[in-house]
Amino acid sequence: MNVKATEKTGKSVRMRTAAVGAVCAAMLAGGAGAAIAAPSTAPAVHVTAVAATAPTKTASITAHASHSSVKAGSTVVISGKTTGIKTGSKLTVRHLNSSGKWTPLHARATVEKGGVYSVHVKLSHAGAQHLRVAHGKTLSPIVHVMVT
Repeated sequence: MNVKATEKTGKSVRMRTAAVGAVCAAMLAGGAGAAIAAPSTAPAVHVTAVAATAPTKTASITAHASHSSVKAGSTVVISGKTTGIKTGSKLTVRHLNSSGKWTPLHARATVEKGGVYSVHVKLSHAGAQHLRVAHGKTLSPIVHVMVT
């Protein structure tokens, strides 16, 4: 093996080792300036800062019917309380139709001070009615009313 080639390879290895050592020492010492001044043969080190996020306030809606059973054409009052929904926000009443889809009724409520609401719902169709109150993707539990 050629002596000059061995010296050149050994020198290259020593240079890289020294550069890596300098970067490590700079990082341990906390000196960004020393890390930036390291030779370009040193591996790049990337540090990512992660911002802490505040926990999100989840919205919720409760719902209760004034009667569990009414005659067809009668009105039932759905009332409850919201959390995480601004005062003045609009709520809609949805019912489960015969095809299994939730559709909005023409009954709407406004969130009052303290998060309370109430809405009158006229039920015309006989049978078990399944209702819930919605604000966007926030839904109340299902309220069951039997209409005779």
